[in-house]
Amino acid sequence: MALRTASSSAPTLPGTAWSGPLTVAPADVASTLYQSFEQHRPYFNEFINLGGRPAEQQLTFAEWRAPTRLYSLLASYGDHIYRNHPGVQREHKPLKSLWAQWFIGLLIPPLMMALLTQRRGLDISLSGIATGFHETGRAASFWIAAKEDPQLTLLGPRERLGTLWITTVKPVIDTLDASGDINGKLIWSNTGYLVGWFLGELKPLLGDALVSELRHSCFNEKSLLSGADNPLFRTMLVRDGLFVRRTCCQRYRLPDVQRCGDCTLK
Repeated sequence: MALRTASSSAPTLPGTAWSGPLTVAPADVASTLYQSFEQHRPYFNEFINLGGRPAEQQLTFAEWRAPTRLYSLLASYGDHIYRNHPGVQREHKPLKSLWAQWFIGLLIPPLMMALLTQRRGLDISLSGIATGFHETGRAASFWIAAKEDPQLTLLGPRERLGTLWITTVKPVIDTLDASGDINGKLIWSNTGYLVGWFLGELKPLLGDALVSELRHSCFNEKSLLSGADNPLFRTMLVRDGLFVRRTCCQRYRLPDVQRCGDCTLK
């Protein structure tokens, strides 16, 4: 299938200083994203399925968030993590923290890349996203409807990211918070670390100036441009001129799970 290449003369989005090679997307949003991922992050296409219909085994947010289903997924993940330590009492807080890192860590970078490099705003509502879960209970793949959101198309990069936090990430974190054993603030802290890292990965596409602007707005602004509270505020702090994580993710408390290289407890 022949795919059209990106235009190098896309106009600036309203209300923001946007840099980087923006794409004028053709009608087939899925084809455009597949091409973009293949060029810049080919591994995204290994676990992201765009357009068409979700696979039979993939679950919508409404399906997997149901208490019985979520409990079953988390129990399976606990069985996997503690498989070599059957007599050890399980710690559910770090279990849920790591489970959430798998889910958010796989889903959010592709959505960030789509929102920050494509002219058309991708519909990121959870009703258009389904998750495939590994046999161990953690997220392994995602289906995304790959439709344009005309309202997002009109927004600049800061507003697009703010919409991503509130529309897509917050319901997931709220669900885990409500399930007990973990405070949503810990998951937001983990998410801030992910966001800070991936913004750095996008520098070749966005440029230093825009990445610096987005990092500042993500971690130093109390409110989003929409007026809503910024859930990423101070999840990353500046030390010695660099953004660093504020809170330990707790994974070190799980058996056979490697401690993060930049753990805050070191």
